[in-house]
Amino acid sequence: MDVIKGNSVLDVFFAEDTMSVHFKENNQIFKKNGKPWARESTHEDKTVTHGELTQLIDQLFKEVEQKDDGFLEIDKPLSKVMQIGPYRIVIVYPPLSDGLEMTVVKPIKRLTLEDYNLDDKILDMLQHQSKGILVSGSPGSWKTTFAQAVVDMYVDMNKVIKTLESPRDLMVPNDVVQYSFSYGSHNELRDILLLSRPDFTVYDEVRNNEDFQLYKDLRLTGIGLLWVIHATRAVDGIQRFIGVIELGIIPQVIDTVIYIKNGAIDQIYTLALKVKVPSWMNSEDLSRPVIEVTNFATGELEYEIYTYGEQVVVIPLKDIESWSFSDQDKSLHYATLYLQDYFNTMMGFPTLVHMKSAWSLTVYLEASNKGSIIGKGGEKIAALEKKLGVSIQVKPYDDMPFLTMNPDIEVGKKRSYMTVSLPSSFAGQTVSVLVGKKLLTLHCGPDATFTLTKKQIIRDVENKGIRIVDHRQL
Repeated sequence: MDVIKGNSVLDVFFAEDTMSVHFKENNQIFKKNGKPWARESTHEDKTVTHGELTQLIDQLFKEVEQKDDGFLEIDKPLSKVMQIGPYRIVIVYPPLSDGLEMTVVKPIKRLTLEDYNLDDKILDMLQHQSKGILVSGSPGSWKTTFAQAVVDMYVDMNKVIKTLESPRDLMVPNDVVQYSFSYGSHNELRDILLLSRPDFTVYDEVRNNEDFQLYKDLRLTGIGLLWVIHATRAVDGIQRFIGVIELGIIPQVIDTVIYIKNGAIDQIYTLALKVKVPSWMNSEDLSRPVIEVTNFATGELEYEIYTYGEQVVVIPLKDIESWSFSDQDKSLHYATLYLQDYFNTMMGFPTLVHMKSAWSLTVYLEASNKGSIIGKGGEKIAALEKKLGVSIQVKPYDDMPFLTMNPDIEVGKKRSYMTVSLPSSFAGQTVSVLVGKKLLTLHCGPDATFTLTKKQIIRDVENKGIRIVDHRQL
């Protein structure tokens, strides 16, 4: 583990554990120290003036011109982004900001794969098996730090490595070529990489549709890829590709997802495409292409991804296995989730969908909206029934069954919030609530409460009351 040091006028502002320093004219210098998941913030006693900050920025422009590792990555009239050694510098000028400001970020440590204590199975996967790798995690989880460690390993294996960055802030060996989108387009860099054919291309990080398409194009030519992407869960990194590239191609270009949390590997998933009946379905007639997402450590299948109706669904299989009801109920549960979203999106107003069977459903809505779904002479609903292959009954909200109870309600000062308490059996459950003519879908916490924060809704509850839908009686 190496401590990263710079060679810049900025060095004086950074201690060993300083992650970032924030300057704003006529304000105290603000620093973040520690690690992203365990950090503390401090203010310096000194206030930086406009003249002092301008002088510091001028010195940095001189360093960019003089240093081999200095680059002006983004040069716009009111914003500049520089990379000087390990320092990433963002400068914003008025009137884009309300005062001259500068943010400087620097990695704290440079790790090797040995620091992660990986077992032989994971090392073999990285060295010999995986060719389309997504390194995912939340902001500040040290995704880039892990990617750098993998790059060092590939260099030691005599692999030809190139990176795509904007800005170029990966700390990599000198023989790794770093390209920047600040100076070249996606098409230009695609052509360069296809002609030069590196063993691996590392991209920090995937953000827009052009990035996803570039990932697909490069991987399908056989180039190994290790790309960094923001995601709050391991499976979310995969979901960000859905709808951007063809579903069936995803497992051909992504074979491994590595999720980083608090600086360590939290989960590893592998992907494969199979034609099969999804786990919660029974009929062989429902066979379709399914992306299987498997836990690398346990070998257990955790997610299935496939098309259902007009949508792509990501099914967590652990949830299915934990349910105690029948296979038919499982299919109705997921069909209800799909159709609920379908009707809300199609109609533009909230509905409550209940599936009685695989061929029959009821849609509850505000009475004045019935014509929107039925249409003149029943034309709309007839076409919808034909399209979905189900019989549809339309009922007003008032026909829904409601719990015969008055929940405990607590209102905060100045009506800043309203907490509604339900019986303990509602803990962790999603509930449907009717307030006047408004249908709300809310999630109860572990204490069987939910909180309302919109003042209009709070006033409506006080004036019109609140009714809780009894889903057991639907």
